[in-house]
Amino acid sequence: MAVEPWIAVGQIVSPIIMIILLVTYLGMVIRAWVIQENLPFIRLIFGGLTTLVIMIISFVLQNTYGKPRPCHLEEFGSTCPADTSFAYPSSFTVIAFALAVGLAYAVPWTAYLVFPLAILESVASVLAGEQFPHDVVAGAALGGLGAIGLLYMFIKVQTKMAEQLTARRAQPSTTD
Repeated sequence: MAVEPWIAVGQIVSPIIMIILLVTYLGMVIRAWVIQENLPFIRLIFGGLTTLVIMIISFVLQNTYGKPRPCHLEEFGSTCPADTSFAYPSSFTVIAFALAVGLAYAVPWTAYLVFPLAILESVASVLAGEQFPHDVVAGAALGGLGAIGLLYMFIKVQTKMAEQLTARRAQPSTTD
């Protein structure tokens, strides 16, 4: 759990990792578009939409359970989110794992980078005193398994859209 010297580290590391994951995701979307990797591009778009859907589900669950954060129950001498910001499941962990699954699904070699980052984000949230360990485990399960489920549910749609995009890009330009 939260120990005084690690609280500040957790509060700094967690948002930085989220920014790294988001920038990496956006960079891979741009890369796939520019080098015309149509299936990874479509999968990344679906992964982003999947992350958004799972994030909304997470916020609904947080407001349904209304479980307080560790820093609401004990004074850690640090900045704690407002009392109306609930902990279960961990939003950052949900987003981190959904993004990691989306990236690994579309561009498999990124798995070696994004899953350790998602795990590190989860640990940082616990160290900061903003989440209980079971909050991040539930967040990882919701984000990871939810993303896998939604992405595979629409795999035929993704393939069809990638084929259409490939055909559209292969057509000669009609502008003179």
